[in-house]
Amino acid sequence: MSKKQQVYLLSEPMFAVDIPVEKEEFFGFPCSTCGGSGWHWGEDEQGDRTKIDCRVCQGSGNLKAVVTVEWFAQK
Repeated sequence: MSKKQQVYLLSEPMFAVDIPVEKEEFFGFPCSTCGGSGWHWGEDEQGDRTKIDCRVCQGSGNLKAVVTVEWFAQK
């Protein structure tokens, strides 16, 4: 079965002194807590079943990853 995979290839910057930090965002990861639906079943004040927004993805159903790379001298 096929699998979606996002890859970030690292290569040293030409001007590491001027730009020592890189930031990249990856989108479209389904939330593993709610299974990508954005909600789960809960109960309201009257005890009736109701949909409650997922506390991890806040109802979007998707997550994003922010990868930060800092370049330092190896000592």
